[in-house]
Amino acid sequence: MFKSKKEKEAISIYEKHSNIALECMDLFIKEVEALLREDWDEIVKIEGIIYEKEREGDSLRRKNEYLFSEGLLFPTDRAIFINLSEQIDKVIDRIQQVSRIISLRRPSKEAIEFLKSCKIMEYLSVTKKSVETLNESAMELLKGNVEKAVEKAHEVEKYESAADDLKLEILRKLYTQEKNIVDILSILQLEKLILWIDAISDKAEDASDVIILISAKIAL
Repeated sequence: MFKSKKEKEAISIYEKHSNIALECMDLFIKEVEALLREDWDEIVKIEGIIYEKEREGDSLRRKNEYLFSEGLLFPTDRAIFINLSEQIDKVIDRIQQVSRIISLRRPSKEAIEFLKSCKIMEYLSVTKKSVETLNESAMELLKGNVEKAVEKAHEVEKYESAADDLKLEILRKLYTQEKNIVDILSILQLEKLILWIDAISDKAEDASDVIILISAKIAL
């Protein structure tokens, strides 16, 4: 599918862009682990790294948009490949945004104890699987393995659904135990954290939908 020098450059950019999403997800999990340890210096440090990674992702997205604007592929194909780049970038954006929720203020000790008692790490593990599987799907697509790309894209949907179930379970627990968390701002911070973690897998699913669309177009 990609044979020319510029097309191969686009593949390389996609790979780097998708890998940044994986790196940011790993960093974010470490940031949550630091939160559970109440290691504020580590939280601030990791948030700064994720911020720089997000900026790097923006730069890669713009490079690919420039390459496609120069005439890469047929005009009808350019838009969906640019859309894929934008959707991958939105995954990174969501990770950076939820990372900032943690670093903006110190939640109360009661809020941190709540996180320790709920399934937050399982929630993050499933969310990470959605990002990992999106990466695998994108790589298979760029190699021309359309069937495998679609298979992996459908797996992303399954992880998104599992993440959604965990989100609801954790939110229910938060709402039943909120009386134990005196600080109202910490309750709001927890709620936003839980909802925005879910937004990561939502954006991964959106990107996987674009991969399915591209795969269907290739198969025509």
